[in-house]
Amino acid sequence: MERAAERRRVLVVAHGHPDFGPGGGEIAAYTLFRALRSHPGVETAAFLARTAEPRLPIGAVGRLREGEYLVRGEIADWPLMRGAPCDAPPGRGLADLLAELSPDVVFLHHYVHMGLETLAEIRAALPAARLVLTLHDYVAICRNQGLMVTTGPAGTFCARSGAAACHRCFPDQPEDLFDRRRARMLSAFAALDAFVAPSAFLKARYVDWGLEGARIAVIGNGVEGSTMPAPRFEAPIRLGFFGQARPRKGLEVALAALHVLEPASRARFRFGVNASRLEAQEPWYRALVRRLAEPLEAAGIVTWHGAYAPGDLDARMASVDTVLVPSTWWENAPLVIAEAFARGRPVIGSRLGGIAERVRDGTDGLLFAPGDARDLARALRRLLADPSLGPTLAAGTRPPTAPQAMVEAYLALATRG
Repeated sequence: MERAAERRRVLVVAHGHPDFGPGGGEIAAYTLFRALRSHPGVETAAFLARTAEPRLPIGAVGRLREGEYLVRGEIADWPLMRGAPCDAPPGRGLADLLAELSPDVVFLHHYVHMGLETLAEIRAALPAARLVLTLHDYVAICRNQGLMVTTGPAGTFCARSGAAACHRCFPDQPEDLFDRRRARMLSAFAALDAFVAPSAFLKARYVDWGLEGARIAVIGNGVEGSTMPAPRFEAPIRLGFFGQARPRKGLEVALAALHVLEPASRARFRFGVNASRLEAQEPWYRALVRRLAEPLEAAGIVTWHGAYAPGDLDARMASVDTVLVPSTWWENAPLVIAEAFARGRPVIGSRLGGIAERVRDGTDGLLFAPGDARDLARALRRLLADPSLGPTLAAGTRPPTAPQAMVEAYLALATRG
C-alpha cells in the first residue's frame, strides 16, 4: 500500500494534439504521455491538448478518448500572450478537470494559443502540485513568432532580445510594450517549479534572457528506435526533407542548392519532399518554392510526397539515404534529427542553434552555412566525391534519447524539491 501511495498522478498539457497537428512539440508531449502511462511509478497519466474546435466554448474541456482531453483556447492579445475570456459552462472548465484528475505533477509543453493565464489557473487549482514547463522555442523571448530573427523575408539573426530591438521589428507597437511583455512572461513563469530545455543552446538563451540556469534541466525529446536497412548511398543518392514547408524551415535553400549543382552532379541526386502546409504560407513563399521546384520535378530530380502521418515515417525514411534540415532560424532541437538518427540516417543541416548541437560535422552528418545554397551544394558534392563518406556518416549515427529515458528524467524533476 505504501508503494502505491507514492505513485504519481501526472497530467501532460500541450498546445495541440498530434492527431490534428503533428508538430514537433505536440509529438514530444504525446510521446512523454504514452511513456508515462506504462511507467511503474505512475498511477495515472492524462493528456490535455488545446483545440480551436468551434463547437467547444472558449475554456471548455471535452473528452477525446480515455485519458485524453481537449480544451478550447484562443489568444486575445498576442503581444502579451493574453488568453481570451473563458466561456465554459459550469462543470466543463479547466479547473473542473483538474479537480477531477487531481494530478500531483503537471508537465506543460506550451502556453501558446491558451495564454499565460493558464499557468496561473493550474497553479491556483493545484497549489501543492509540481509544475514543469518544457521550453520548445523562444516565444517568451521573441515577439516574432519566437524565431529570434528580424521581421521580413530577409530577416537576420538576433543574438538577444531587448525593447529597442523588438520595437525596430514592430514599429507600430510602443517600445515599452516589450518590457511589459518580458515582465509578464517572467511573472507567469514564477509560478512554475522547473523548466526543461531540449537543447543546451535553448537553455543558454533563456538564462541570458533572465531565467535561473539551476531551474532548467536539459532533457532530449524521446524518440522510439526503429530497425531498417542501412542507407545505400548509391547513385542516385536519395535526399529527404521532412516537416512543415514554412519559410524558416529552409526548403527553398535545399531546392536552390540543387540548382547550384552542375547538371551532371544534379542528375546523381533525387530529392523527396515530405512536407505539409505549403498551401498555408504566404503567396510570395508558395510562388518561390514552386518556381524552384517545378523544373526539378520536370527533370525527375524532385518528387513531392506531401504530408505524412506518424505511422508513415518508417517507410518515408527508408526511402532516403540522408535527411536535409536546412532551417534558417535558431532551431531548438528539431525532432526530425532524432527521427533520422533513430533510423540510421545522417543529417545535412544548417550550422546553427540546436542543429549544430545535435549533428557532429563529419561524424553523423554535415553542416553548412545557414541559408547558403552554395555551401549546401558543396556539402552535396562531398557525397559524390567520396563514395565512402555517406556510409561512414550513417555508421556514426547514435540512437537519440529513448522515451523511457526521457520519462525517468522528467519524473526526477517531479521529485526534486
